[in-house]
Amino acid sequence: MFKLNNLLRNSVFVLLFIFGISSSTHACSLTGLQHEVKFDGDEPTLGKEEAVALAQWFTHQRDVRSYDEIDIVSMYPVASKKLAEISRKRMQNISRLIDSMNVNRISVALTISESQQEELGPVGYVYHEVLVVMSPSCARAGTCCNIRVN
Repeated sequence: MFKLNNLLRNSVFVLLFIFGISSSTHACSLTGLQHEVKFDGDEPTLGKEEAVALAQWFTHQRDVRSYDEIDIVSMYPVASKKLAEISRKRMQNISRLIDSMNVNRISVALTISESQQEELGPVGYVYHEVLVVMSPSCARAGTCCNIRVN
């Protein structure tokens, strides 16, 4: 499951890179489709600044284009039941905040996965972040920015 989520995240980064670079003055941009929510230590609740930043990002994205799905993704280190539970609570808290602003009733998907990386390793910071990704409707149709994506 980690490989699938890693592949999904890498695909999002590639799409953001491709479409985020404007090739002309009339090119559109799909940048900003993801937001990393940072948590302090093992805290499962959002701090005030993070909650405000998430709310501002979400309402801006919600009002820019139509979306098919909102993905909330969290990872925890291998065999860490404590961080697995904290990850679940973090995603639920983010989901509740988004639900309060989700006037278009965009589908929300929660994904939690176990990583083989250690908590104190070089990528350990990802265990204290939750990634929120907006999937625009044009991606399903392959028509974003008037560029056919097949």
